[in-house]
Amino acid sequence: MAASTIILGIALLYIIITTGIGLYTKKFSKSSDGYMTGGKEFGPLIIGLLMMSEFIGTGSTLGTAQTAFDKGISASWNLITLALAFILFAYTLAKKFHERGEYTISGAISKSYGKSAMVITSLIMIYALCVVNVSMYAGGAATLSTILRIPHSLAAILVGLITVVYVTAGGMFAVAYTNLIHVAFKYLGLILAVSFGLAAAGGFAGVSLDLKPQMFSWTGIGWPMIIAWTIANIGSVFSTQYIIQAVCSTRDQAKAKKASIYSGLLVIPVGIIAAVIGMAAKSLFPTIPSAQAMPIMTTLMNPVLGGLVVAGLIAAVFGTVAASTIGSAALILKDFYIPFFNKNATEKQKLRFSRIATVVMGLLPIPFAIFAPQILTTIFFARALRTTIAVIVVLMFYFPKFSSGRGATWGMILAVIITTAWYLGGNPLGIDNIYIAGLTPLVVMLIDHLFKQPNQEIILWEKKENV
Repeated sequence: MAASTIILGIALLYIIITTGIGLYTKKFSKSSDGYMTGGKEFGPLIIGLLMMSEFIGTGSTLGTAQTAFDKGISASWNLITLALAFILFAYTLAKKFHERGEYTISGAISKSYGKSAMVITSLIMIYALCVVNVSMYAGGAATLSTILRIPHSLAAILVGLITVVYVTAGGMFAVAYTNLIHVAFKYLGLILAVSFGLAAAGGFAGVSLDLKPQMFSWTGIGWPMIIAWTIANIGSVFSTQYIIQAVCSTRDQAKAKKASIYSGLLVIPVGIIAAVIGMAAKSLFPTIPSAQAMPIMTTLMNPVLGGLVVAGLIAAVFGTVAASTIGSAALILKDFYIPFFNKNATEKQKLRFSRIATVVMGLLPIPFAIFAPQILTTIFFARALRTTIAVIVVLMFYFPKFSSGRGATWGMILAVIITTAWYLGGNPLGIDNIYIAGLTPLVVMLIDHLFKQPNQEIILWEKKENV
């Protein structure tokens, strides 16, 4: 039997099994709350794995290996800074989000800044998550089309349809159980790839002989990039819809904190291993395109093990797409369907709409991934958008009187417009768009704070004292 046939068979078997699990979990989702949060059935370790799964897609595995192929071990900061973001989240916002009892980021913001800010937050987050899915479909299609030798368009459709099926079937339960499998295969694929890569290169000693010394520098990527990654990752963790849903799926605040810490600890090995894979690929195959740094490792092992690595690459796509899709569906349900179209919706109607929204948000990115695969690079722009929301969240919890709902709303609107223009302009003056995304809402809200009318609460208090 040809090696490619064996690899294809293992990949298809993996897809069939994870899809079957998603369909099986349908019986657990009997309400919209259970569909969106899992009914608080999961412990902190599982929730931590779910939170991590949002961020360890192709950008964190293939992308880190690709960057390490050119820059060395410092590419691992892509995920080490993500771990720092999760730890910081554990000790700051995890408890506060759990206290609010809102499983949508926009719902939490609305309690401080009103409905206008809620709508803008929701639209920004839906857009950002949709861009993430476009990136994942494009990256997954590129991987599948190369390894399985199928057309790029067919690969994109396959990734999209399979993901939509199992997420729609069970909601958060489907994401939970299938993402646990995805995380396991991601780790297995990484371990196999790094083991065979290092063995073929003669271990770390052999790699060090083949590569330049700067490839082993932890700051080789440059401090500006490390700082930008840190800000982007903090912004993403602090504001990503799926993270809020996961935190609200824990039974109490202590478990929410533990889940966040577990996420941070579990993500560090992924970054380091992926970077070492890229360096080993540079040592063994110095002339290949950097994007092939991880897939090329399958040529060093037998077809069965190679098939497991391919399954890990598929898992990297499915895990992130599932998290983004269910997050978008939750926002559409809570912020648009119920308040604007069906305020008295029954649980049956909400559950049905949740599944419809999941299908739509899962299918929508497929055409863009087929016809515009270069959108893969906009994953970092999506993180910048989420950083804008993160700034609002931090101010909301820690400086609630700093600005008004008007300031928050206009801060987000102008941030999206200016950040988009800055990104499309190629980051003028060498300033990354992530800094624009973070500073714009601060400036707008500061101006609003300086010129806003006297606080209504103070006026009411003064009237009460006079009486």
